[in-house]
Amino acid sequence: MSLVTDLIAGVAAFFADVWVFRRQRQKRGHASRGIADDAIAVARFDFVTAVWIALVSIGLTLLLVLGFGVPVAWGVGIGVVVAAVGGYRQYAQLLREPQ
Repeated sequence: MSLVTDLIAGVAAFFADVWVFRRQRQKRGHASRGIADDAIAVARFDFVTAVWIALVSIGLTLLLVLGFGVPVAWGVGIGVVVAAVGGYRQYAQLLREPQ
């Protein structure tokens, strides 16, 4: 039963992401485009960009902790900050795309 609930929650969250994305683009004055195009843009961000940002963050954390001897808390903190800034910049760029 938990698998079905998780699947339904994941689909609902994706639809909510697409809806929020469309509203943000609309408020910024961008031309309306098809919901399929917006869904593809959100899916690409969720599955490609987010994974890339996570891998870079983990790599940076490991480099700092294991390579340079930075304390673990500082290494994780710096990795999380880099991931948050990178994710924000990529999402802002996604919102600015004209089409």
